[in-house]
Amino acid sequence: LTLSDLRHTIRNSMGTKPSLFVPEIAFEVLSKRQIGLLRDLCLRVVDLSYDELANTISMVCSQHFERFDKLKDEVMLTSINLLTESLVPTRQMVENLLAIEQTYINTNHPDFLFRYRAVSDRFRDNGASSHDNAASASRSSICDRREVSDSGKEIDYKLTAREREEVQMIEQLIIQYFTIIRKQLQDSIPKTIMHFMVSALIKNISSELISHLYMENKFEKLLQESEFIALKRQRASQMLAALNDAHKILSNLRDIPSF
Repeated sequence: LTLSDLRHTIRNSMGTKPSLFVPEIAFEVLSKRQIGLLRDLCLRVVDLSYDELANTISMVCSQHFERFDKLKDEVMLTSINLLTESLVPTRQMVENLLAIEQTYINTNHPDFLFRYRAVSDRFRDNGASSHDNAASASRSSICDRREVSDSGKEIDYKLTAREREEVQMIEQLIIQYFTIIRKQLQDSIPKTIMHFMVSALIKNISSELISHLYMENKFEKLLQESEFIALKRQRASQMLAALNDAHKILSNLRDIPSF
């Protein structure tokens, strides 16, 4: 969040009449915006999990069905299709989790209340020390702060002491609340993936394979050996025959009487 975002949101939430306290509406608006930034990251985690599961299916099929290429392809295709079906509800659930967090900013969350008191006490102590030192700054004093815009130009912002205090406090509260939400999502997103993708795949994979592969008209096609395995077995048979011939020759040489 930039200083401009914080300042404009605070001023818009107060309207024409200045508030006596730090505006809660500004805190909610900015918190929702920050939570929204997690959407692409969370969905990226789902996509990466899908890719990893798909690679695992491919590796397992290659190891266990090397002899039967067509059976391997059918098992892999059925498994990947089942996994793909679970991708949509998984992504939808993740988006719902983010929407839930954005819909209601729970300022009564026990962890947030504890952190809010800590932030409030710190700013109150700073305010008291500044008040005791009134000679150094007044309520209407102007505070300068510079930021660099997207175009690379420096922008000067002039804030009153009150605005600076509100900006700093809301910034700290947003950081504290965002930390709580991030921690909750770090726990709920893996659980969502396990339930909607991994567990669903484990639960339904057997029935799906039986329904798609256990058909008499497919047996001959699916159990047809790959050309590589057939060639490998043919070479092994030729090698075995050559070894048997060599063994017979050596046995005959042993039976020849010596002079």
